Amino acid sequence: MARESDAPVLRCPHCGTALSYDPGTGLWYCPWSGCGAVAIAAPAPPASGRTPQTAAEVPAEAPAGGGLETLPFEPEEERRPRRAWRVLVATGAVITSIAVLALGLSPALWSGRPALNVSPDELVWDEGGSGALLPLAFSIENGGRGRLDWRAECDAPWLTLSPASGTLDAGLGIVTASVDVTSLPAGTHRAVCTVAAPGAHNSPQTVDVVLTVRSTVESRSIVEVMGDSVDVIYDAQPPYVADPFGSPIVLVNRESARDVTWAELVRFLLADPTDESPYVQDERMCGAFAEQLHNNAEKAGIRAAWVSLDLKEREIGHALNAFVTTDRGLVFIDSTGDDPSAVFSPDARRDGCECDRVAYVRVGSEYGLISVDRASGPSYETYVAYSRAWDEYLADVAAFNSLVEEYNSLVRGRTLTAGSEEARRALRMRADLDARLRDIEIQRELLGPCRWISLGVVEYVRLYW
Repeated sequence: MARESDAPVLRCPHCGTALSYDPGTGLWYCPWSGCGAVAIAAPAPPASGRTPQTAAEVPAEAPAGGGLETLPFEPEEERRPRRAWRVLVATGAVITSIAVLALGLSPALWSGRPALNVSPDELVWDEGGSGALLPLAFSIENGGRGRLDWRAECDAPWLTLSPASGTLDAGLGIVTASVDVTSLPAGTHRAVCTVAAPGAHNSPQTVDVVLTVRSTVESRSIVEVMGDSVDVIYDAQPPYVADPFGSPIVLVNRESARDVTWAELVRFLLADPTDESPYVQDERMCGAFAEQLHNNAEKAGIRAAWVSLDLKEREIGHALNAFVTTDRGLVFIDSTGDDPSAVFSPDARRDGCECDRVAYVRVGSEYGLISVDRASGPSYETYVAYSRAWDEYLADVAAFNSLVEEYNSLVRGRTLTAGSEEARRALRMRADLDARLRDIEIQRELLGPCRWISLGVVEYVRLYW
């Protein structure tokens, strides 16, 4: 028979630690907190102090009321070590992240160098067919110490930055990016803007630019000039006649015709003979001139449109031509031959008038004309400025003539004594007249010999390409 001191000890089936007995619940439990409590139903320790058998030694079918049953059990005491472990792991991750961030910044912060930070690193535009695009922006930040001198430039001419350079000791600098789609074809256009700061950490940095253009140069030009009161018709003959006999307008388009520059168009117009034929009412009128110029241009490889205008309070409209230039956009040209009723010439000399004219078409505004050899551009504002210059010129001529009359009244039929007040006045007036005459001659050379009379206010426009 074994001695009491040799009796087996009841141990935890998880960790092997000797179990303790709780007389209040009648349960044995593992006292080691690292294991977690494991409750075991078993008889109380014998009075003799003999320790019951271990769970492994208990028969599978224990006597009623005396068997051992292991009860898996996870009270708060068991979960607590696991939460502590998770907290420890999370704390370690945060500390590691902070350390990595600090190491990333350290070259700038520890060395005292400025650091270049640019955000965002991509700008995306979608024109959507309207031709209108608002600016976008990116920021430049000095993330280090010291003075940050930066400069930005882009590799596309249609992209503009403002400002393109600057200095930062701290804080943010904002750079505005603007795009000009005037001469861009439909499609996706890409560019890269490079921001450099010599001597700074993280320099240079780049900003990618993506621009999607959905409209054509032609459609943007038309919308910009005329808005919605316009019809654009392709591959169809105009439903108009060239003369009172009912001869139809016949446009001949060439597959090889292309859009040209403003300078190329002007050279073609000055060489083309269309405007040299006289305008004859009810025989050869504007529609026939526009038909001839269209077909001559297409034959010369220049893409052209035949244009019909509706004019307010006029039953009969007007015909002319349109071209899309690669550098100036939409240009209207009126090459109707010499019509004495369509020109105003202050000095009654009309032999120098160039009848190839840039036409200025804006719905709701008067139809304007400037001889092509005097027109500086196709925008309607050019015509407004030209008309104002003519008004100033005519006012200066009237003032000059009035001063001439005053001077002639002073000196006519008289002998003025040298040094007298009247003589000095006459000399001053003569000097003033000479200066005014020079200014008038300069104005006249810029304006040309003829001012073309407007046909009326434009109401509707149709373009036949």
